[in-house]
Amino acid sequence: MSQHLSKLCIQAEKKLAQLGQKRQDSHLSVQLNQQQHQALSQMISAYRGTKEGTNVLLWKNACGMVQVLEPMQVKLAQKSEFLQQEQLRIDRLWQKQLGRQQGLRWFEKQTHLQNEARVARRDQSVLDDMAGFYYKKKNV
Repeated sequence: MSQHLSKLCIQAEKKLAQLGQKRQDSHLSVQLNQQQHQALSQMISAYRGTKEGTNVLLWKNACGMVQVLEPMQVKLAQKSEFLQQEQLRIDRLWQKQLGRQQGLRWFEKQTHLQNEARVARRDQSVLDDMAGFYYKKKNV
């Protein structure tokens, strides 16, 4: 029983470590996506800042770039929403696994303490029997 419980604890710790890595990767993906979105927004703002009175070719080029970049920004916003939902899902899985792992550790400790108490009671019983036997022999 104890060995099986130890194996379960080890498996729970491994799964927790795997989910922890996924959680960290997910967090980094969200951050990277936010940085990309911010950079794209700055580019769009820069191209929109091009004055109409400047060179016509530059102005037309800036308008074309805005038309190309805006759909990219929309896709990044959609990707951001998906990544945030995925991050929340992985966080919930990690928290569940953490609870399982801690519960198994607690149960393993309790089982160990109960076994130690059982051995101590058995040893005490043997000592009591020996003392009783010795006392009876001495008084006969």
